[in-house]
Amino acid sequence: MHGKAILAALLAAAMLLTGSASADRGKNWEATIQLIGTASDSSDGENGSSIDLDSATGWAFGITYNFNEHLALGFDASFVKPDYTAVIVPDSDDEDPFSISHRASIFNGAVNGTYNILKGNFTPYVQLGLGWTNVDSNVADGPPTTGCWWDPWWGYICTTTWSTYDTTEFTYNLGLGLRWDINAAFFSRASYTREFIKVDSGSLDFDAMTLEFGLMW
Repeated sequence: MHGKAILAALLAAAMLLTGSASADRGKNWEATIQLIGTASDSSDGENGSSIDLDSATGWAFGITYNFNEHLALGFDASFVKPDYTAVIVPDSDDEDPFSISHRASIFNGAVNGTYNILKGNFTPYVQLGLGWTNVDSNVADGPPTTGCWWDPWWGYICTTTWSTYDTTEFTYNLGLGLRWDINAAFFSRASYTREFIKVDSGSLDFDAMTLEFGLMW
């Protein structure tokens, strides 16, 4: 009897951690904090120009509404800062191509549709998303500008700013993942996503691995 009581207690604890046999995601909102790892990638531009992006780690957050146990729609925003090397080709035959190395800032916002294949607490899922991506080279595109003003607290203040080469482009993504509803309030997801960024000279696509921790209510 003592062994049976211990077994029953262990089964009860497992049920408490994993929730019921069937998840109840339908009609629930959820919010996530995400850790993102992007793979290295390269893209060839016009007239011999190119860019090589290093792998990087970034962060993201998301909010989603579950229409039922299978279908969900949400918004995710991510930010990564990969190092890169770019080959620049001057528009003059008298100048040779040259390379620069810097760190880019990449922000992505996307509306993502998710289909959870199973109703249970553990399920694979597929994802399709549409949005935009801002890629900032962090390289100045002109001389800096300085502005000064009188502050009531800090007195006379001057600050210098400059604009950089950047672009905002249409993006779509395809992803596969696994979801675990730990209990009625907490869940975790892991996914692989392919991001497709369309630019004037072609495309800049990269792979991302994401680990999410979420709250559902």
